Amino acid sequence: MIAPQQQSGVATFSADFVVQQLTNSPDIEVVKTVQPPRLFGFQSAELGQAPLSPLVLARMAPDKAKLLQTQAGTRLAVERDERLSYMLDPTTPQMPNPGVLTPLADGFSTTIEVLGQTGPLSDAEVYVFGSMWPTQGVTDAAGRVTLSIQGERPDTIRSILVKAKVDYWTFWLDRPQLVPNSVNRIVVRALAASLRDFPGRQLMGWGERAMGLDRVPPGYDGAGVKIAVIDSGTAPTHRNLRGVTRGTSIVGNDKMAWTVDTIGHGSHCAGIIAGGPVPGGGGIRGFAPAAEIHVCRIFPGGRFSDLVSALDYCMEQGIDVANMSLGGGEPSKIIEDRIVRAKQLGMACIIAAGNSSGPVQFPASTPHCLAVAAMGKWGEFPEDSYHAQQALDGFRSRDGYFPAKFSCFGPEIDVCAPGVGIVSSLPADGFGAWDGTSMATPHVTGLAALVLAHHPDFKGAFQNRDGRRVERLFQILKETATPLQFGDPNRTGAGLPNAMRALGLETGVAPGAAAPVADPSLDTLRRLLGLAQVDAPSMIPAGAMAPQSAQPMQNGASHVARGPAQTTGATSAPTMMDPNPAQIREIMHKVGLL
Repeated sequence: MIAPQQQSGVATFSADFVVQQLTNSPDIEVVKTVQPPRLFGFQSAELGQAPLSPLVLARMAPDKAKLLQTQAGTRLAVERDERLSYMLDPTTPQMPNPGVLTPLADGFSTTIEVLGQTGPLSDAEVYVFGSMWPTQGVTDAAGRVTLSIQGERPDTIRSILVKAKVDYWTFWLDRPQLVPNSVNRIVVRALAASLRDFPGRQLMGWGERAMGLDRVPPGYDGAGVKIAVIDSGTAPTHRNLRGVTRGTSIVGNDKMAWTVDTIGHGSHCAGIIAGGPVPGGGGIRGFAPAAEIHVCRIFPGGRFSDLVSALDYCMEQGIDVANMSLGGGEPSKIIEDRIVRAKQLGMACIIAAGNSSGPVQFPASTPHCLAVAAMGKWGEFPEDSYHAQQALDGFRSRDGYFPAKFSCFGPEIDVCAPGVGIVSSLPADGFGAWDGTSMATPHVTGLAALVLAHHPDFKGAFQNRDGRRVERLFQILKETATPLQFGDPNRTGAGLPNAMRALGLETGVAPGAAAPVADPSLDTLRRLLGLAQVDAPSMIPAGAMAPQSAQPMQNGASHVARGPAQTTGATSAPTMMDPNPAQIREIMHKVGLL
């Protein structure tokens, strides 16, 4: 990737000049030029920013690229077009290096038969872990797979993992008693066995409940906000994703390929963000079912240059929040420049920290985004599922929360969110319980959309699409989060975001904003009844949410600075709520009508 850089007092290389120079150079092949977003120059002029230059993709040897960077100096950014990876459900444990182990035996063969609620399950992934490297296979139409396990004996097998394609929990068993040259039957649990009446009854997942979405009034649905899911596409025919009608495929030549999700990753993320109701109910409920969802398909095969094109698409479309459950490679100035410019245009990038159990991956490591780590909760999945293996030893809160052992961590983490045993949509019309920071990130993205749509700050002092708007959004999400006492803030950041507090429904407004306002249900009823406005912010109906002070960030937390906090002293208009019948009766009693 080659991009001209803006330098004060120095003429910037044009894309045509760069292409000409590269074309004239031996052993360099110009692949394509990625133009910046349409109308971007006009938007930049309003912001006082120079427009971004086109991105040139060229194929050359590493030493040639190094020479080009040396010769061009700071006037060109020359970077490897790294391959991106989606934060796949981390159900394959990390095994020791097999090169340092010695085979214990000649090996043996065994057949695994996987049975579900209605009989044999096809397409189930089976992993057998011994002293060396895992052996894996996929069940056939009869629910069976025969595995040839090299260098092991039955007594050296440590564990077995079964992962059905859809609609079942994973299964994990330590020290299985596998019988060679025979059929070993394993029965897996259907999701419906633990989730009452699912999927016939609409499910609000444990993650949404942990973040307080079940307490948010139904009218808070994210209407008017645009969300981008930069991922593997989606399944718009899924019962909960039929409202997803916009998108583009960055990879390949078919722009409509975003409607095909061969991996399932993008569909799972989209369901958490915006899973919508279907006639008669059923399936899953997302955070912002009325938001306008744009799907940017960059997997499989996505690279950094594809992420540039996806971000450009988002800026063209006026996206408010971009969900990126992806990462990989060394930090890229070209990618970071795009994220910075998107932020200047009022677009918030919320990015998964990574699943490698190590340092926060790029691009979540950039200070211009909101980086999300993953956590889980005991009791929300079967104890014989692989989800139970994801708890980090030695960490557990009084509420049963734990940091996920796969989650990347470090001072760059801003918040943590549910990412273990998360049930969401999978193609074509099924469901699956997955783990990963990929699953944690759309929880935060969905809440961010609700805040932008319904928090009074974004209808007042922070309604303009600029960097201040994004900083204010991030500030609200972090300052209203609930700290988790895991003893290591690098794993949780500010803590678990809280929907009621972030929306200003539990404290009136988020910390740092305007003073609390009168209860909106009371104000609404007074206006409907033609009563005079009374300064009575303490008149809160019985059963309504009483104001509480926001919980501060954990003392001693070490976080990377993400820009100056934005505050305002301006008075914000109250957010309107529809009072329920019990509240109406109580309010009418208070005002003397009952």
